[in-house]
Amino acid sequence: MEIEGIEDYKIPEEALERLKSPDVLRRQMEEGLTFQEIIGYSHETMEKFYHVAHRLFQAQEYEKAADAFLFLTTLNPYVHHYWLGLGMAEQLNGGVQQALLAYAMAVLTNAESPVPHYHSASCYQVLNDRESALQSLQIAINCAGSSPEHSVLKERAIIAKQSLLK
Repeated sequence: MEIEGIEDYKIPEEALERLKSPDVLRRQMEEGLTFQEIIGYSHETMEKFYHVAHRLFQAQEYEKAADAFLFLTTLNPYVHHYWLGLGMAEQLNGGVQQALLAYAMAVLTNAESPVPHYHSASCYQVLNDRESALQSLQIAINCAGSSPEHSVLKERAIIAKQSLLK
């Protein structure tokens, strides 16, 4: 896949200098800066990275997509959809344990989203952990509430839960 605007992905020289100094890097991390902020990547550049990762996912190149989403989560671990992308790519690539870790991080970045709970349930089913799958589905149902945005996910979670209870 050709990457459009590759020049946007280069680390600026001044950021490279800061990265060479462990003391400067440690101080910036202690101040709570993300690698995105330390390097100086703009929101627009991060969106370009995300679109590349998303395109890899859509092309069913799950291993490459997982690598791209891992890169994004390393640059900024506070973005919910980066963790969801990583979880889904890992899950579809067969990395169920890695997917569960990514979904747990997605929950930490947005505790109200039903999406990571719903996908976690599928992982637990693969691991034959019926109780955890049921719990995850119930949490997904609760988080979805009456939100129109999550109505389809809620319906699917209810059906999946009923199926597991049989």
